[in-house]
Amino acid sequence: MIDHHYRCIFIHQRKAAGSSIITAFADEHPDVDKRRYNGGVLGKDWINRQSPEDGYFVFSAVRNPFDRLVSAWKYLSSLRGLPLEEVLNNLPREGHDYRHITKTQVEMIVSPASGRLIVEDLIRYEQLQSDFDRICGRLGKPKTQLKRVNRSDRDRDYRKYYTPELRALVEVIFKMDLDYFNYDF
Repeated sequence: MIDHHYRCIFIHQRKAAGSSIITAFADEHPDVDKRRYNGGVLGKDWINRQSPEDGYFVFSAVRNPFDRLVSAWKYLSSLRGLPLEEVLNNLPREGHDYRHITKTQVEMIVSPASGRLIVEDLIRYEQLQSDFDRICGRLGKPKTQLKRVNRSDRDRDYRKYYTPELRALVEVIFKMDLDYFNYDF
């Protein structure tokens, strides 16, 4: 998302409150480009960005990979009826489902060339409203209560969905996110 009024770019991580954050900007300024920069560092928008946007404040949101995985699994109509073990053993390799469940958060916001974050600040899903309020303060945007958007129907305690074997599998598959963003089970 890009908001020219607040001179900011938001890199939308799937299942990390991205739609709620975009809605908070778009409700105030309907001309916000909601889809721009949603591909992250490898997306054509980031690669071809305009020089005036170089000074824009760039931020994103991240979420514990264990929780994010359950949220995506229960959200995606093509996967929610399958056992979690089957989903983990046959992760989507492209398209909509890939972006929501398989693509790592690191891939979205860490430069493959330098290995460094391309964002200036991160919102952690686990402290969503307070982190969003901090971002609003930095941008001079009035603080707004985030709306719940694209919520999946599931038990809020993601740990209930994991056996020790599934936990170990996620620790391997999403090791980059767990390590880079300092998350654990």
